[in-house]
Amino acid sequence: MILAVFVALPTAFLPQQEEGAENGSAVVSALASQGIHLNLEGGWIEVAATICQRSDPLEYLVINLPRGKDHEALFGCEGVDAQSLNAAMLLLGVKVGANGKFEELDTPPTREDLEAGKPSHKVIPASGDGFFIQAAWDIVGPDGKVETYFHRAEDLVLNLRDQRAYHRGKFIYLGSRFIKPHRDAREMFAADAEGNYVSLCYFVPANHLLTGNDPNADDQYLWYPNIYLLPDIGHSVRLFFSLEPLSQPPPVS
Repeated sequence: MILAVFVALPTAFLPQQEEGAENGSAVVSALASQGIHLNLEGGWIEVAATICQRSDPLEYLVINLPRGKDHEALFGCEGVDAQSLNAAMLLLGVKVGANGKFEELDTPPTREDLEAGKPSHKVIPASGDGFFIQAAWDIVGPDGKVETYFHRAEDLVLNLRDQRAYHRGKFIYLGSRFIKPHRDAREMFAADAEGNYVSLCYFVPANHLLTGNDPNADDQYLWYPNIYLLPDIGHSVRLFFSLEPLSQPPPVS
């Protein structure tokens, strides 16, 4: 397993002469230099982000800035490459889950069925291992006092049709994939190429690292920022990817 993890790491993170715990320490330090703070003992990863949207529809929860779809994302991370973030996730022992799938119905829907709002396909939800995602930020009050806000990421996304938040649960680890845009191109990590890291909806193929699995994740037109909880666009946020839910934000590294 350790060998498999190191094979997946960017070259800069491959161990040189160190062994055992020293290897782990070297990799953690290398990740930290990339803005990815990995706590192996606590089972979490922290990255810095900013708020991208407060009112426009969402397809993604987390993207890279400036490459990802910031006009359709809640959080943007600058200077955090996907392959390095993927390496941190692998070091926490996460295993690849299954993306959401679409299957034809045994009896194809009629035009009348579709017009009545009946489904055109069967959705097989994403399943498997993954991470809970939490966000923390500070607000300075009129009296100068700093208050810290801490929320599960799902609570920051609303389904406007059903008037509810995104369902709570792990975001399923898919791990992205390597692609070649054309025959003569060098192979590249898809999540780095596209800049989209965590999706709220199902996209096939899975070029992102994590996907949500809300019962309505097949619909790209339902999801909006929870403006009642979010700070202003551009506000700094600490994002946490954890194996278990965190009850409070860890101390600043």
